[in-house]
Amino acid sequence: FNIPLGGACIPMPFAIGGSGSTFIYGLVDSDFKENMTKDEALALCAKAVSHAMARDGSSGGVIRTCVATAEGNEREMIPGNKLPYGPAGW
Repeated sequence: FNIPLGGACIPMPFAIGGSGSTFIYGLVDSDFKENMTKDEALALCAKAVSHAMARDGSSGGVIRTCVATAEGNEREMIPGNKLPYGPAGW
């Protein structure tokens, strides 16, 4: 389930939130697919978040991801000058 801005509870296979989320629903609807690999999911997250950051004045800086598995958490950071979209990636 996803609880977007406005407070509705919507059954969805992914969740999007935050001040830039309204800018990326169409992108994620288009690019998300069931049973994505970890690398595919991380690439979609980076693409979506960098798009949101480019359009939302309250977002910005870096992208931090965390993949939670039974073995532990894998954390990564993409610096602002390495974003896949936006001023440094256009």
